[in-house]
Amino acid sequence: MLEAERRTSGLYTPAVVNKLNRDFLSKELAFGTAETEAVARRYNVTSYPSYLYFNPDGSLLYRRFGQTADAAQYLKDVAAAKEAQQDPQNLSHLAAEFRRGNRDVEFLKQYLLKVRALRLPTEQAVLDAYAQQLPARVFYQPTEVLFVLESGPVVGSPAFQLSHLSQKLIDSLYRVLPLPQRMAINSLIINNTMAQAAATKNRSLAEKGASFTRGTWNSDYAKGVRISERDMLNFYRNAKDSTSYLRQAVIYYERYYLNLPADSVKKTLEALQASRQRQAAFLSRPNFAARQRAARQRPTVAATTGQPVVTAGAVYMSRNNAPASFLQELNNGAWAIYQTGTRNKNYLSHALTWSKRTVDLDPAAYNNDTLAHLLYRLGFYAEAEAREQQAVALAHQEKTATAPYQQTLEKMRKRSL
Repeated sequence: MLEAERRTSGLYTPAVVNKLNRDFLSKELAFGTAETEAVARRYNVTSYPSYLYFNPDGSLLYRRFGQTADAAQYLKDVAAAKEAQQDPQNLSHLAAEFRRGNRDVEFLKQYLLKVRALRLPTEQAVLDAYAQQLPARVFYQPTEVLFVLESGPVVGSPAFQLSHLSQKLIDSLYRVLPLPQRMAINSLIINNTMAQAAATKNRSLAEKGASFTRGTWNSDYAKGVRISERDMLNFYRNAKDSTSYLRQAVIYYERYYLNLPADSVKKTLEALQASRQRQAAFLSRPNFAARQRAARQRPTVAATTGQPVVTAGAVYMSRNNAPASFLQELNNGAWAIYQTGTRNKNYLSHALTWSKRTVDLDPAAYNNDTLAHLLYRLGFYAEAEAREQQAVALAHQEKTATAPYQQTLEKMRKRSL
């Protein structure tokens, strides 16, 4: 979180701080760490800033996103979390009942609805159990089929197969459902499938998920292929299959992002500049409501740990405020290569080329930081230090946090990065 936002946030008022310190264990997670990324995946964190409250067993009680200067809102959050903790139908109790073998249809549906209300990834075992308890005839009726689809069944799972017993009904639903609803269903199915594939290191399941992705883009096959390849890249990365990831990443990023036509590059740079101007205008306004609206347009946050009774946290994410573009993709790809820990000069050299391209077109602090890390890994220490110094200077100009870049620079100077 920016220091200016911290000073105006109701989260840091004495009443809220005292309440949290008295009743709960709290933790704020920094963006970009492995812990934060794991939390974001596990608890489906996609909005900034997010506050997550947990039971001692790690089950989620309550969540909210959005910043406000009103301390009363944060006190209401705390009260809501404590109320959920006492609720006999909270997620912890429902999970315990499921483990004890309760397979009543109404109970299972209640469990699924609770997970959905908390905006958590679907419990696939619960969804499969629910679908298997239903008579086959209901899968020829739109209501139950839609409920299962909106729960995001993993491709090939019992719930997925049962919900697709009538392809005619599926086709009919997809013709009448609004586009945003269809997109949400497809995204949930894909995300849940790829998440389970990564968790179980199941490449076959990941390929089924990627195939499903391609099928959702039947009106634009080329885009479907690209997105399915990206899904497989994410699978390799999340499954920690570095060998496959590195091999496919070079093919993917150089095919789709390195050598774009000049007109595409021009449009991207214009969109980037316009986005930054809009962001600067929003953040300079004294009207805090306007600042909130701007914040909601920013991607990811994360806040949590597994152990505290209740954990609240807020994280400011600075890397992805601009429109999605080939520059972001190249920088993210280069950084992902670095994060694998590889010392292979071939892969690092490819990543270095991508990073230089982003810096040439968009010399932002975080792009220079990526380039500095790659130069350091390749043994070009003087060049790496110069780039990291540039990142510090640019961060000052951009009015973003300089401490992470300064810390990296110190480690480079000590050869301890």
